[in-house]
Amino acid sequence: MMNSQLRNKQQGLALVVSLIMLLIMTLLAVNSMQTTLLEEKMAGNYKDRNMAFQSGEAGLRAGEDYLRDTAALPIFDGVTAGLYQPTITGTARWNLVDWDQTGQVRAYVGSLDTADSTKLLADLPNYIIEEMQPVPSKGGSLEVGTALENRYYRVTSQAVGGTASSVVMLQTTYKR
Repeated sequence: MMNSQLRNKQQGLALVVSLIMLLIMTLLAVNSMQTTLLEEKMAGNYKDRNMAFQSGEAGLRAGEDYLRDTAALPIFDGVTAGLYQPTITGTARWNLVDWDQTGQVRAYVGSLDTADSTKLLADLPNYIIEEMQPVPSKGGSLEVGTALENRYYRVTSQAVGGTASSVVMLQTTYKR
């Protein structure tokens, strides 16, 4: 008789507790999935940015190779694609250049590390070279009244990674 009275007094507490536990476990699972998706996006963006950086470095090396390997450099007047004098106004030249127009920039011609790596990039890097004002060198020269000059060039490279939204711009100064 005592057993039958206990059965009648149960209100389904085990069901309520198990439903609450199921709800908590579902919330934890959804939260961990959101965290995992965010981490995946972060890793993908990091990889994309790193690819753009490496591509930009290749563009800088191409500009430096051009300066090193060209015996007689042409006049830096903007007529030859990607070869400029610095602006008189002080505005940065790399902000004035249309990086998508082939007549204003020098396109990277070469291969990156492997033949397949260029397939991963949205586009190959472009670069420009600015001829800076000559700088007299210390110590004078052998000829009286004539100072030795060092020629400096600023190479600016713009590159994208796997998507066109990851843009990297790098600069280096080259002494010739």
